[in-house]
Amino acid sequence: MELETKIIEDKNAVLFYVPPRLDASNSLPFKEKLTDLVDKGYKNLLIDLSKTNFIDSSGLGALVGKISTCRKNGGDVRLISPTQRVVEILQITNLDKILKIYKTLEDALKDL
Repeated sequence: MELETKIIEDKNAVLFYVPPRLDASNSLPFKEKLTDLVDKGYKNLLIDLSKTNFIDSSGLGALVGKISTCRKNGGDVRLISPTQRVVEILQITNLDKILKIYKTLEDALKDL
């Protein structure tokens, strides 16, 4: 899976553009990319979900897998512009209480 990312150096952050589906077929490469960048010292993971219409348990696991590491290092995992379907899944799983959700990238960057 080719995962488009953008480094935001002044915020010690990485912006990830998630594809329309984040599921068992592609969540492992996504998780590996998150791990690689956290291991390199990036402490803020910004996950753009504006094009994501489906996410399963493996995709959710990939999203929450680095929360504790990021927070321990003074950063966080932030979700940007999730689609309504993704918001519903986050609400059903109560992950909307754990993950910070922002309408725009600019809003998330202001909070760093």
